[in-house]
Amino acid sequence: MRVFVDASLLIYLNIPLPEDEARIVDEFYKKLLGEELFTDVLVLDETIYISRKKYGVSYDDTIDFIDTAVLPYVSLLPIGELEYHKAKIHIKRYNLKPSDALHLAVMDNNGIATIATEDADFDRTHIKRIWLTNY
Repeated sequence: MRVFVDASLLIYLNIPLPEDEARIVDEFYKKLLGEELFTDVLVLDETIYISRKKYGVSYDDTIDFIDTAVLPYVSLLPIGELEYHKAKIHIKRYNLKPSDALHLAVMDNNGIATIATEDADFDRTHIKRIWLTNY
């Protein structure tokens, strides 16, 4: 299965969590490693920014996390003009935030029908959302 990895998962993997919560997130990611995983650079941007702004994780630590725990296992897909045009449609059709619409456009343009995310906004779309307990 081809799965798009959203920022919420990467953020939870990157921040300090209580041990029981960290174990659940880690187990979910380990299961996902058996699939074909993809993301885009906007997800990496969101991970770096939110990890610092909301959780106080340094840019250096998050960049190291991405370089060692994400990019060796998750393929990075480009965002270009085609994704922009498709994202415009998704914003209007599904009432998505622009960044979520761009992720959805990247998924559509690369034949990915499943997203690993906490973001329930994707439940309004045509793709399947998986999260910690429903995979």
